Amino acid sequence: MFAALDITPPGGLIETYLTLRVGEIYYGPLDTSIVVLSLAAALVSALNLWRIGAREDREKRLLRAVHRDLHYGKEATQIPRTPWYQRLGAKIAVTKIIGTAKQESLLSALVAAGIKGHGHLAALITAKFCFGMALVPLCWTLLEWRQSLADAPTIRLIILAGAGILGWHCPEVVLSRLATRRRIRLENGMPDAFDLLVICTQAGLSLDHAIEQVGQFLRPCNTEVAKEFAATATEMRVLPVRTQALENLAGRTGIASLRSMVVTLNQSIKFGTSLAESLKLLAAEMRIDRLARFEERAARLPVLLTLPLMIFVLPSLMVVIGTPLVLRTLDALGRVP
Repeated sequence: MFAALDITPPGGLIETYLTLRVGEIYYGPLDTSIVVLSLAAALVSALNLWRIGAREDREKRLLRAVHRDLHYGKEATQIPRTPWYQRLGAKIAVTKIIGTAKQESLLSALVAAGIKGHGHLAALITAKFCFGMALVPLCWTLLEWRQSLADAPTIRLIILAGAGILGWHCPEVVLSRLATRRRIRLENGMPDAFDLLVICTQAGLSLDHAIEQVGQFLRPCNTEVAKEFAATATEMRVLPVRTQALENLAGRTGIASLRSMVVTLNQSIKFGTSLAESLKLLAAEMRIDRLARFEERAARLPVLLTLPLMIFVLPSLMVVIGTPLVLRTLDALGRVP
């Protein structure tokens, strides 16, 4: 019974399990042991390095916190670092590419679009520069891919220059679209704001407090009008002349009808006439202007719908009407001997 048992020596088992063959590569027991020990040593070393790094990171954070607590006043007075796009925009702005008049027009466009704050002009100039620089290689890649105008390098240069100019002016086009949408929201919300001003002034509030209340009440339904009235209320508290705040409101919004209304309000404040009656008349005029704008847009719809009707509806209608006639004609011609 014991003679039938096949007991392999320990050396044979070790040689069997530690021998590896990967394709044409042969690893003996010694080679396999070295590889396993090397991997284990690398794993242990990586674990120890991670523990040492974590301990050093904790020590650095602790030292930084202690240093910040000891020198809090010094760190609080440090000027934050300017982002790269603002630095790049500032460097481009001081060159001859963008003059003072262009900077003022860009600032006016930013204010008209509702983008206020420090550094937005530099960011806009950086966006113009990046768009112009990105559109030129994109256009060149498209021309090379399509093999267009390969024998006309002059025309290619003109196209690339046009692409650069188009990319330079692209952010301004987007900004003008944002300004147009904001002006439409302001025009639609101004009559409601003046109605609220009439209610507030009839309740006994002064003009600056009434404007402040309107800015708070209109915040859920029309954010743009609420922001403008809140800014006007702040300026009326700060500026020595309240009429200047109303003129700034008309300048920021860019609404033509609001300028004449600001003149009326200034005259009412100057000569002491009834402010509630003046605001009531102004609100009625603004509602009439808004209704006229809606009627103008409605009158333009038939003209705007002519082209889609000609492109999409008319061909389908001709196919539906003319197909039976053509089929009957062909059938009749086929029966003729």
